[in-house]
Formats: sequence, C-alpha cells, structure tokens
Amino acid sequence: MNLVIDIGNTACKVAAYDGLKLVSVQRFEDPSDLRTKVGNGYNTIVLASVRNYDTTLREELSRHCTRFIDFSVEFVREQVAAGYGFYKYLDNMPDGMGADRMAAILQACILMPEEDILLFDFGTATTVEFIDKGHYVGGAISLGLNMRYRALSHFTSKIPLVEPQTILAKGDINTINTIGYDLDTALASGNILGIKFEIEGYMRAHPRRKVILTGGDAPVFAAGLEAEVLVEENLVLDGLANVAMA
Repeated sequence: MNLVIDIGNTACKVAAYDGLKLVSVQRFEDPSDLRTKVGNGYNTIVLASVRNYDTTLREELSRHCTRFIDFSVEFVREQVAAGYGFYKYLDNMPDGMGADRMAAILQACILMPEEDILLFDFGTATTVEFIDKGHYVGGAISLGLNMRYRALSHFTSKIPLVEPQTILAKGDINTINTIGYDLDTALASGNILGIKFEIEGYMRAHPRRKVILTGGDAPVFAAGLEAEVLVEENLVLDGLANVAMA
C-alpha cells in the first residue's frame, strides 16, 4: 500500500493506493494533522506541496514507510538528468512549477501519450497546461473561482464576500444569465461564466487538442460546455500514485 499527499494552497488531500487503485481519500485543512492521521506500514509515501510547512514533517512521514519521496522540482530534475523515462514528460518544466501541476501533467501524459492536450485544473488558481504528444510545452495561470470572489470583496468597499458554491451547487452554469440583475448574478456572470468563457476561448484557439478538466469544480464546468471533454477529478492524486510506482 502506498500513500500520496497533496498539500494545496487551501487544503491537504491524503490518498491510499493499492498499486494504482485508489482505496481511500481524506481531506484536511491543516497539514499538521498528518502527524496524527498517517498510519504505519506503507511501502512508499509521496509528499507534494505548494506551500511551506514544518520541515520536520518530512522526517516524521519517512518513519511510516519504506521509501519516502519529496516530490518537488528538484526531485524531478534529478530524475530527468538521470534518464528515468517516466519523468521525460517534464523535461521542459519552468523553475518554480508547483508539485500539483507536475503531477497533473504526468498523469495527463500517461492517459493520452500520443495526443496534444489542453489541461485545465480548477483549484485555488486556475491553471492551463499545453502538452504536445507527451512533451510539456507551457501553461497559463489565473485566479481560481473562490479567489476571484474573495479578491473582489477584499479590494472593494461595498462588495461583500459571497460563496460561489451556492450557485455551482445547482449544477448547470448555463442557467446563469450573462447580464446580471443584482450583485449575486453580476458576480456569477463575471466570474463563473468568466471562467467558462476562458475555457471556451482556449479551446477555440487550440481546436485540435484533447481537453482534460480536473479539480473540484471540473464536473460543473464540463457540464456547461458543448464540446466533449474528459473529467478526471483525481488527476493529481493519480499522478502521484504513478510517482510512487515508478
């Protein structure tokens, strides 16, 4: 049994895998909870983080497994330089690339090794990755949905903090009118539909690419698109599971 840990900007996901089969997923707000929640006896633990954490966490986690992998840019560059074929997909990654982006790119290449891919990840940030037949080309980063709402509330004096999930919970973003008639509907049009229009714009600019959506809001945005797309909610975790098996 292997354990993969994805410490994101907002939350921490911990998933147990039997080989490449997902067994369980837990979500924590604070990475320090890992000290009491992670059991013993794992073959491999992979830790991927996009935020700072107590460095002693690595030492503590390594005691719970036979092999510990700190999945970072430095680790991946070492693997690429050593000629490990599994990491060839990332030989063009920029300095400072987030561990979650690297894991998502790896898994997308595993799923579609011979395709040109447009990969969207809806998290704290909205990221777009361009992959040409297993070769990472580059990407784009913009504000995630919750961050857009929070930024508007923080940097203005009259816009309160509104939770977009109440609208997303309805399941069909195509019911949102492009013309807002009050604050809630104006925010939904500008931000929820704004992300939808971003997706459609990238797809129009790159019509021959296969499209993969991942992240918590991926199913909702996929349902709002007319084009066929692949939704992989656990793309990052699955990518880390492959790292554990490599």
